[in-house]
Amino acid sequence: MLRLTFFLFALFPFFALAQAKLDSTENTKVLIIPFEEKLFYCDIMRDLTTVNKMSKDEVYHRFRNEIQLSISAALKDSMETASFLSSDSLKHDELVNIYEVLGYDFLPVPVVEEKGENGKKKKVQEPAPKREVGVRNGQVIADRQVVERYMSAKLKSTDVLHQLHSTYGFNRFIFINQLDVKMDLSDPENAFINPMRVAAVHYSILDKDGKSIGGGLASSQFPGTENDMNHIIGANFYKLSAEVLGSLLKSEKKEALNSKTKSH
Repeated sequence: MLRLTFFLFALFPFFALAQAKLDSTENTKVLIIPFEEKLFYCDIMRDLTTVNKMSKDEVYHRFRNEIQLSISAALKDSMETASFLSSDSLKHDELVNIYEVLGYDFLPVPVVEEKGENGKKKKVQEPAPKREVGVRNGQVIADRQVVERYMSAKLKSTDVLHQLHSTYGFNRFIFINQLDVKMDLSDPENAFINPMRVAAVHYSILDKDGKSIGGGLASSQFPGTENDMNHIIGANFYKLSAEVLGSLLKSEKKEALNSKTKSH
């Protein structure tokens, strides 16, 4: 009960923001596209399967389903939302058709805009470079500065989106491109003193014509000793979903302003 109360309290500011922007999203109908199995990255799988007494496949499906449900819950008070997990009308073949034309690019994580002290000026803050350590392709990587990137969706053909729009009325598509549940090695020195883990969602927001109107990397850190999936999901997925919601609302507001400008 305490965990549920905390969950609702933490989401309240985002739901309030969503409520305030309903005018710009009243005609928005969102479809959530889940990630493919090959795009689930988890380097703590042994710990998760052992502690939760689940197979690797069960762990994958639990995380895949829960992130869809969490994002759906975050969006549902602001706009009509559906996913292949929750809708009876959507067909599995339609998801397969999306995957057949789906590709990916690695793009720098978008810059963060901040208001100045006067509330008008804005400054652009670049994401801090990450320090990469570990082993990749058999080579040891130690303390190398890297620009943080996220996996962005791109479509070889937009016909599938046009069809989904024509059949169901969807005009926004949130692609959950990749889910990471892994050790946090962004700070190599602290990783040995106070090991942490991170849950992260790479996502893209496309309109019905396949135009990218938003996207990025939402992440949430949790203790390196936490292996209980219920705790990992309950303490982190609402944060990831809130970031996706904020990004979508921002893109909707921008699109509404652009449409208003063009009409004048």
